[in-house]
Amino acid sequence: MNNIRFENKLVELKIELLSLIRSFFLFGNPKKVRFGRRVRLTGKIRFGNDVTIQDYSRIRGRNIEIQDHVFIHENVFIRSAVTVQIGRGTTINRNTCILDHVIIGNDCSIAPNCVIVGSNHQFMDGSKTIKSQGSEIVGIVIEDDVWIAANVTVLDGVTIGKGSVVAAGAVVTKSVLPYTIVGGVPAKEISKRNHVLV
Repeated sequence: MNNIRFENKLVELKIELLSLIRSFFLFGNPKKVRFGRRVRLTGKIRFGNDVTIQDYSRIRGRNIEIQDHVFIHENVFIRSAVTVQIGRGTTINRNTCILDHVIIGNDCSIAPNCVIVGSNHQFMDGSKTIKSQGSEIVGIVIEDDVWIAANVTVLDGVTIGKGSVVAAGAVVTKSVLPYTIVGGVPAKEISKRNHVLV
């Protein structure tokens, strides 16, 4: 048992050392971004301070901004065709996919296995293949202090209002008012959260 603990500690130290070196090489600051194993970055990405990106996550595209104190768990895929912004203090959990044009506010919690796609295939012309008709990009806005529970899908053109909660397994096809709890397929209002207007 002690040998296993010692080996695990060595692996952790190696990962931490490689992260410090990578962050220093990229940003001149060894603690700006903490990298897990095999994190891949490609394109134009701006980072705030104290960002964590855990094992096997991939971020690529143009105009990507990840603000201070963001925590990205394992195997997250972020790809931008237009803009992806992730606000301060937000957490993105494992196996989540964020694509194309998505703005996420501050202090949001996005649970595992979510799919947030700020684009949609064109498909109405049956005489052409779906792939040949291209995509439409409207974008998704997730305002501050939103909790998106596990296995949620958010479709293009949706705004999820401040302080809202999206229940596990929901498919969000329409915008959600602030401080509203929604769930189901398609997602519908379940109730409101109590809050104090300032």
